[in-house]
Amino acid sequence: MAQRTIELENKRLAKLQEEKPARSRFAELSKLLSEHSGENHLVIILGTPDPDAISSAMALQHLSTLYQINTTILSFANVSHNENRALVKKLGLKLVRYDESFDVSSYSAYSIVDSQRYHTPIDSRLHEYDVELLAFVDHHRADGTTPPAAFVDIRETTQSTAAIFCEYLREAYPGGMEPGDADNVRLATALMHGLRSDTQRFTLATQAEYEGAAFLSPCVDQQIIEVIERRVLTPSMLDMLERALVSRHVHDNFMIADVGFVRSIDRDGIPQAAELLLSREGTDTALVFGIVDEKTIDGSLRTRSETINPDEFIKGFIGASPESGRYYGGGNNRDRGAFQIPLGVFSLHEDKERVYTMTREVMEKAFLEYIGKAAKKSN
Repeated sequence: MAQRTIELENKRLAKLQEEKPARSRFAELSKLLSEHSGENHLVIILGTPDPDAISSAMALQHLSTLYQINTTILSFANVSHNENRALVKKLGLKLVRYDESFDVSSYSAYSIVDSQRYHTPIDSRLHEYDVELLAFVDHHRADGTTPPAAFVDIRETTQSTAAIFCEYLREAYPGGMEPGDADNVRLATALMHGLRSDTQRFTLATQAEYEGAAFLSPCVDQQIIEVIERRVLTPSMLDMLERALVSRHVHDNFMIADVGFVRSIDRDGIPQAAELLLSREGTDTALVFGIVDEKTIDGSLRTRSETINPDEFIKGFIGASPESGRYYGGGNNRDRGAFQIPLGVFSLHEDKERVYTMTREVMEKAFLEYIGKAAKKSN
């Protein structure tokens, strides 16, 4: 009995040692932010803004204000999904869409949240004005390279970046956030939606998400959550889903489909189509792609396979840019991944149908080769 007690105590102490560095991360971030008090910072969202990225950017912006840091949330893509547009509208969020007139020189530092990548479309401008990479916070599978940031917190053990920021907030507000404070309510509501979105309404949640949700709960505006998560499909989204169903090809438990040409504002229909195809009986991995704004090939992967790692699958299937060596996409450890490949000079081709046909053939060939299938099966 005494031996068993000793073993349990040793395990408890070992667990505390493992958790100690994680709990100390906010102290590191706090110290760093205090050193940059009074400055102007950018919080950058790479890719299409989703609930996890938006809420995480809001959280870093909120924490920065505690140190008199002025922040701007900057994105390079439109907010396209109807839920995300509702999130931005209902909470009155200000996301700045980058264009050439944006003045980078007024900022001293920038941070990146919820992204595997640390390279941005404006790296040269940031370097030109000596804007340093301050913080990099993410939950996706690390790609083997360490972002050159003063503060790096990458946790593959969590299902969302929002959960990491909830931990920071628990340390910043040990007594809890204030339900009567409008800014606290906005932030808590956004983070709760971020947690719910990246965990499929908590079906894939880890302990970090549950702890984060418990902390946020007193401040969350449930009515806004209901409005944000109300399922509404635009006519163009329905057309994309129909196109995916018609174009799908089944290869044992794999499925691939395309949605043709789509506008950037409808880009989030691609992952929605992948989720729809995954619901087919006998399918455990679905890949859907489309040509967005006639400039890029955007794709989304969804899986419930116990053996497929979405990050490895996307990187193995799509590969990396021969010029930069950067992967075109990646994913998390569990159920989803995404990619974006520039069409380059082919975007200038006048025969769009030919471009589409070529894209479909190349994508399907690469997909079949990667999964080891030589021929297509019927729908």
